[in-house]
Amino acid sequence: MGILNIFMTLIYTTPKPMNPVLRKKLSILVHLAESDGEFAPKEKKYIKDISMRHGASNEEVNELIKHPEPIGSLGALSYPMMVEYMTDSLMLMLVDGKVLKPEILLCEDIGLRLGFTKNAVDKLINEIKASIDMSREELMLKVNALPHSSKP
Repeated sequence: MGILNIFMTLIYTTPKPMNPVLRKKLSILVHLAESDGEFAPKEKKYIKDISMRHGASNEEVNELIKHPEPIGSLGALSYPMMVEYMTDSLMLMLVDGKVLKPEILLCEDIGLRLGFTKNAVDKLINEIKASIDMSREELMLKVNALPHSSKP
């Protein structure tokens, strides 16, 4: 294996430190997964899949799962990031096939922190509860259609 191949292998296989935006999103998802008192294996897998797509190390993700950061303010995100955060929160709520009241309440709170209206988030949650097998792409389109003051 040539030096270039070794270098390229290291670049693409060495996990990068988790960026603050990803850390915040994963922390939110961990809080949501724990909100019903049961951190389902499918929820953990969903969180780990997101982190791996972004190149985070397994060790960092496991540590974040044990000690998530507080949710805090979400107002500094761009509109596309707000849509992504809301979509991933709603998808996590659906991934175990059960939509429970504590998850709904936290999703509503996340939606409000992201600048979506409570009525719009409630309406969307009721809609997705009726079609629990909705794809992420379909859900993202629905989130993007919600009224929002930062919408371009």
